[in-house]
Amino acid sequence: MKTVNELILERLKEEFERNEYNPGQQMLDDNVWVMAVAVIPFEEKPEVADFLPYSLNDVKLRESYMNQGKPTHIVRVILRTNGSYGLCEYVDGTDLYFSVDQKKQEADCLVWSDTWIEGPPKFEGGSITSAISWIMGMAEPFYIQEGDPFLK
Repeated sequence: MKTVNELILERLKEEFERNEYNPGQQMLDDNVWVMAVAVIPFEEKPEVADFLPYSLNDVKLRESYMNQGKPTHIVRVILRTNGSYGLCEYVDGTDLYFSVDQKKQEADCLVWSDTWIEGPPKFEGGSITSAISWIMGMAEPFYIQEGDPFLK
C-alpha cells in the first residue's frame, strides 16, 4: 500500500511532468518535472493560516471553498524545466490542495484548483536556493529532484 506522500507525488507527476525535449531532433518543447514537494495536513488553525486561500475570519469565502470540497493535505510544489535553452536555473512553485484517500489509493489535486490554475504561480522565477527556502517555509520537503530525470 502506498503512503500519502507516494500517492501525492505520483499524482503531481501525472499532472505536471512532461518529457518532450529531444536535443537530437532539435525539438523546442521543454521537459518539466517536479523538483521538490512538501506536505502538511489540511487544518484550519492559526499555525497554517498563511497556506490557506482564505482568511480564517472570512466566513463567506471559507464557505465558498468548502462547498467545492474539503482537502486533506496542503502540498507545496516546485517545478523545473529543461529545453533548447538548457537547464533552467529559475523555477516556479505553488500550493495545491489535495484530497487523499489512502484506503482507495487515490490522490486528487483538483480540490480548489482555481488557486493554482488561474493566475501566476505563488513562487515565480526564483533561484533553486530561494525555492527550497520557500518550500521549507511550509515543511521539510519529502522529495527533491534537481536534475532532469528524463535525460539519461
